[in-house]
Amino acid sequence: MKNGLKAAITFATLFVVYHCAEFMIVFKNSTVGFLGFQILFFLLAWIFGNWYSGKGLATWGLPFKIKAFRFFALGIPMGIFLYAIPYIISLSANFEKVIEIPNFGTAVILGIPFTLGVLLSSFSEDILTRGIIYQQFHAKIKHYWLIIFSALIYLLNHIYRLTDGPESWFYIFMLGIVFIIPVITTKTLWFTGAMHWAGNVFFFVTHNVIQTNTIPGILSPNYLFAICLLLMVPVVYYFSRTVYAQASTK
Repeated sequence: MKNGLKAAITFATLFVVYHCAEFMIVFKNSTVGFLGFQILFFLLAWIFGNWYSGKGLATWGLPFKIKAFRFFALGIPMGIFLYAIPYIISLSANFEKVIEIPNFGTAVILGIPFTLGVLLSSFSEDILTRGIIYQQFHAKIKHYWLIIFSALIYLLNHIYRLTDGPESWFYIFMLGIVFIIPVITTKTLWFTGAMHWAGNVFFFVTHNVIQTNTIPGILSPNYLFAICLLLMVPVVYYFSRTVYAQASTK
């Protein structure tokens, strides 16, 4: 069977399983259901990876090597940076306002379950919208087309956000662009997965644990976020490429 068909079957199957996990947590509030489908996702991704190339999860950009974990460690501060800069600007420009900060104990109780759960969902979405796409197309199309295609798949994968309109489409698409770039420069998902995870945790803490309200104005926080992401594209490219170059010399 040709790899193109294998990739299509893999994507379709994992798409269904990923959204079953999303459905369980978003609509059923079932942590057990969410974790069950997430575990099934990674098991199937490993099986399909062996079917596609014989390399398990490494097929989709998750090799379990020391160098790979270094990418993970360095992706965390980059993810925080991506989300912290627009958040600080938004607060400073009065686009958002903090209305309540919980005590430390409450913050930990609220934050830890989300932090652990979103680690799985971040990496499973990265496999689906970036790992499979990169594996199948990186040697067949120009990188700029790969970036656009992966970002579009990432946007369309947010099936519950597609009715939110252009404001949400813009920043989700820009996130897709930012997240695929380190996959191209490092040839793994570890750096991107760490960025994705850390960014999701930062957003949750600053908007759900810490209560933050949007103040109506000329520029919404989402548009500001998208613009900041656009400006950070060369930063992410340079930093991830530098990390890969340094890792390759050791």
